[in-house]
Amino acid sequence: MIDEVFIKDVVEELDLEVISGKEYLDRQVTRSVLSRPGVEIYSDYFSFYERDRIQIIGSKEYNIFLMLSDDEKQERIMNLFAGNPPAFVFTKHVSVLPEEFLNASEKYKIPILKTKQTTTPFMNNLSNFLSEALAERKSVHGVMMDVYGVGVLIIGKSSVGKSESALELVNRGHTLISDDRVIVSQKEVGIIIASSPSLTKRLMEVRGLGIVDVVDLFGVKAFRRKTRIQFVVELIEWNKEHTYSRLGIEEETHKIFDTIIPKVTIPVQPGRNISTLIEVATMNWRLKSFGRNVALDFAEKLEKIVKGDKTK
Repeated sequence: MIDEVFIKDVVEELDLEVISGKEYLDRQVTRSVLSRPGVEIYSDYFSFYERDRIQIIGSKEYNIFLMLSDDEKQERIMNLFAGNPPAFVFTKHVSVLPEEFLNASEKYKIPILKTKQTTTPFMNNLSNFLSEALAERKSVHGVMMDVYGVGVLIIGKSSVGKSESALELVNRGHTLISDDRVIVSQKEVGIIIASSPSLTKRLMEVRGLGIVDVVDLFGVKAFRRKTRIQFVVELIEWNKEHTYSRLGIEEETHKIFDTIIPKVTIPVQPGRNISTLIEVATMNWRLKSFGRNVALDFAEKLEKIVKGDKTK
């Protein structure tokens, strides 16, 4: 599904000042890419004008506009606004907004906004926000945690112990993102963002206890609104007839949209401290990402012993 994003969402997220067109903030944004119409203002060349994008007016565009004659200014403004872009945003170093823009805002019913940021960082922040907000997303069954700074998605069948393990992790100082249902979106291939549905934000359902608010119980550090999924832990019921990996050489993966994420499978049985195992699995994955693979090192040493080579 695709969330609808409106100019009012952009204003709230990036703390923008509405200069003109406050009544037009319900205009929809459909593109995450932005436009700086310097070429259009300078040369009156609109063949490649990105009309469906938010238009950014920085100091360069502003000074180019000031160089034009009065007639040229009116012509450029008409062409800019007639394209019906979602909004115009003036950045920090534009101190005085041209009257031509303000008049066109009322005529074409397009809002004009102002940011306290300079052009480049503002465009980065706005583009990041729109990329996440407009990304394809879906809901998955699981628990999302931040464990040692790593975004860990815990999956598994109902009643396998996901929420109980997550609650223990929160008690140990780790951070909850979402319990039971996790909203996932692909910002770009390789980057999956997880967040909590607004209805269940900060909440966990624990069988026997009911619904608890982790912020009320453990403080504000117990909850984060969103994070990137870097590692997946699948909890499965222990099956004595199944042979489980002893060394952990085999690499498991989990696919979300077009992104492949490393995964580990942990069998659950009485007596196993699953929260501790999740912590260790997360730290071990982080070591692997730094190039240290203990299982492979052990296998190589074992192979040398079998071959009769001397080892340290």
